[in-house]
Amino acid sequence: MPSLKDIAAAVGVSHTLVSRVLNNRMGTTRVGEKTREAILQRAREMDYRPNPLAIALKRGRKGVVGVFIHQVGVAGSDLSVQFLESASAALAKARLNLWLQFFGTDTEFLAACNQRLTRSLDALIVAGLPHPELAESLQNLEQHGLHIVCSSDGDYMPPGIINITCDQTGQTYLTTRHLLDVGCRRIAHILSIPARCDGYMRAHAEVGVPVDERLIVPNRMFTAEAGYDAMGQLLDSGARFDAVNAQSDAQAAGAMRCLVDRGVPIAQWPKFTGVDDSPIARHYCQVPLTSTSSGRTRCAALAVEAVLNKLEGLPTESIKVMPTLVVRESTVPGAGAGVGLAQNAATGVPPVIATPVPAPAVTAEPISIAAPAPVAAQSGAPASSKGAASRPRVKSASAA
Repeated sequence: MPSLKDIAAAVGVSHTLVSRVLNNRMGTTRVGEKTREAILQRAREMDYRPNPLAIALKRGRKGVVGVFIHQVGVAGSDLSVQFLESASAALAKARLNLWLQFFGTDTEFLAACNQRLTRSLDALIVAGLPHPELAESLQNLEQHGLHIVCSSDGDYMPPGIINITCDQTGQTYLTTRHLLDVGCRRIAHILSIPARCDGYMRAHAEVGVPVDERLIVPNRMFTAEAGYDAMGQLLDSGARFDAVNAQSDAQAAGAMRCLVDRGVPIAQWPKFTGVDDSPIARHYCQVPLTSTSSGRTRCAALAVEAVLNKLEGLPTESIKVMPTLVVRESTVPGAGAGVGLAQNAATGVPPVIATPVPAPAVTAEPISIAAPAPVAAQSGAPASSKGAASRPRVKSASAA
């Protein structure tokens, strides 16, 4: 990358003069118009760009942004990794340094917020699992000159604190609406957080399909074990259901494993959807899983953008990132998920972005899954895997 000295050498002037011309800070220094134009032209030709860190230091800044994150997501979901990779790339593009800190409790967060921190950072991004009890501490840090931007699930943020997060209601709204659009009418739901259940309920209300509350199975964990247990409860209840709307990809993976262990043929499985579009959905389910995006990558990029705006005194606001739907074999129409699985194995064709199909005129008959005779207790669910009005913009994907 060219420097001021490189430009000065090319034009045949001092680097101090180059600096003053490029920064339009001539003061009492005089320079001929021909020389000034030569400097500007040479800077353009060499694609010179000011060093943001040097500019920050001149303005009394440190050129460092902190990212404090309480890791979110079960093993294999890569949710925290997605956020950190995106934040790191955005800060590097702005040529700012990253100060990374993991925390798991309010006490750990407050212990890290010492005088060294406030002296070393220009801004702080707080991400991952929400900590409502930290709201007052975040306000105090902001009031003492440390710019704060959050990217935490939930709406607990106090006035003055920016929060950039994915629309959790929209995540399950999209998956539920997709299931309804392909003809499902008795959709089971694994309930971990109310916001995502709201999306499930809203999609049903929008289409005019009643919800059978017996098909809503509460389980506060996002793990495969939670999905395994929920599917066991559904099978043992004798309820009829033609789809399972999970609140995480790991839950869906665990529910599929339960069907395998119960001996249910794959061609008789209900349709499945998850949340996060994680590696679990793409690679580790028995049937590649339809899912909605986590939004972590986009949230991180927008959080860094908000930090940069704050540093420049520009207005910022909280944002909810709309999720997108990625359709895979677990919800293909036809004679069961096994058909889609066989097609995928034969062709190796990945899912592609497409538009969701409209709701069919004829209601599909639900699949009735009878629970077979009990087998030996299955305590080990797979260790594989996340821990209103207007309809969100749909950008879905469909299997080839």
